Amino acid sequence: MASYSTLCRPQLPELRFMIRYLFVAGLLLWLLPRAAAQPAYRPYFSADTTQAYQLATAQRTAIRTYFGTAKTGSAEYRAHYQRVVEQASAEVYNAIRHSALLDPVLNAAVQRVFRQVQQANPQLPPARLVLTRNPEANAHAVGNGTILLNVGLLPTLENESQLAFILCHELAHVQCRHQQTTIQEQLGTIHSREMRREVRRIVQAEYNISSRMKSLVMGLSLNGTYHQRRHERQADSLGYVLLRRTSFDASQAHRALQLLDQMDAPASAAPLELGRYFGCAALGRPLETEAPKSQSIFAVQAPVKTVLETTDTLKSHPDCAKRMGYLRALAGGAVAEGTQPVAPEFARLRAVSRLEVVQSWFDTECYDHALFEALLLLPTDPQNAYLRAIVQLSLHQLHHYQLTHRLTEVVSNVSGQQPANFNQLLHTLYGLRTTEYQGLSACFAQLLPPPAADTDEYALAARYAAAALAEDATRAQALQQQYLAQYQNGRFAARLFPPPPPAPSKRRR
Repeated sequence: MASYSTLCRPQLPELRFMIRYLFVAGLLLWLLPRAAAQPAYRPYFSADTTQAYQLATAQRTAIRTYFGTAKTGSAEYRAHYQRVVEQASAEVYNAIRHSALLDPVLNAAVQRVFRQVQQANPQLPPARLVLTRNPEANAHAVGNGTILLNVGLLPTLENESQLAFILCHELAHVQCRHQQTTIQEQLGTIHSREMRREVRRIVQAEYNISSRMKSLVMGLSLNGTYHQRRHERQADSLGYVLLRRTSFDASQAHRALQLLDQMDAPASAAPLELGRYFGCAALGRPLETEAPKSQSIFAVQAPVKTVLETTDTLKSHPDCAKRMGYLRALAGGAVAEGTQPVAPEFARLRAVSRLEVVQSWFDTECYDHALFEALLLLPTDPQNAYLRAIVQLSLHQLHHYQLTHRLTEVVSNVSGQQPANFNQLLHTLYGLRTTEYQGLSACFAQLLPPPAADTDEYALAARYAAAALAEDATRAQALQQQYLAQYQNGRFAARLFPPPPPAPSKRRR
């Protein structure tokens, strides 16, 4: 019989298990408080714009150097070519200078994917990826190798493989010199003898000049669209080849095109829960919560093949269905379709990018979009202090523009081409009186009260906005002084507290 000491002494495997268990438990106890203490994500901001300025200047110079000057053609052709190059370099400069997103989270993630693609394809020409704080879901390649990736594209994607295909697609445009070809073809057509002869013939006819010129311009547009679609198909084909050389899942290329075809749809098509956030006695009247009937393209209806889907005519997202079919054939049917699982790491990136999209709408003074996106996200994240701050700040800015009779500068027109729930918000905004913003702000604070612990820049700015809307001058002034003392060069300093205009100079008599 085993002795008491033998029975009570743990055997070696059991002892090892116990040690591992205690180690893991201790590690979790150490990590959990730290994870809970991590600050919530806030959109990236830096008062120091030196890095963005240097990057923008370098890319502008690189574009000018790459395209150079036209060596042949008429004087008009060469001058026109130079204007196109200057316009392209200026657009890239402004995009980078004013909206480059050089944050340590999103930028680091997309740059890592970009490097993997480049390392797997060393034959590609040098290229530079710049993530921009542009809310539109798009990416764009410049001939010299500059690729601009809008942060608005990231929330629409499901995994890194889809992002990698989009980057491969843009790199293929660079490899195939599509921008140079487009410039040369279009300028060659515009400055050709045939074009000049046709313009003279139309002018000399002295009748139907306007309609004939429109037909001529439409012909140029359709011709340009044809070449654009040809380039897109080439970029898809080469981009797929580039993707297959990487460790990413090439079947996701097809799914990426599916998502791009749907990218105009909002994160949710459900009506906004306006009554949930703004329906209280402080408003003074019931708030309309039902979405108005709309002929939106996103309304649920039987799928109908339109002319734009079946013929080679103008379309905002050219030939997505045809491109998907071509890519399916290229992949031998090995394609991913339908909703894909989202890994936790990429889900985190999508969540962060959605907040950056909200901020980008606000920064560009599209307060209707900023408010809309914040209200779309709040039901799934009601405790997000940033989203609540943006609602108050958007109301404050909308109120300011309505007071100065400039609301249409920051609020879109109702349109059947927009989602029904966005039109719902627009109808509400256009139906508000200036005095009702105070009630909206009070209702929002009452129905979704901000935590007293929130003391960061966004919370402080939102408190000021609420006080200003409540016409509490004493509190608003105190909050303004507190904000400027803590965040003199903060994100909202110039927007909320612009310096007074200079006094008109006295003219000497």
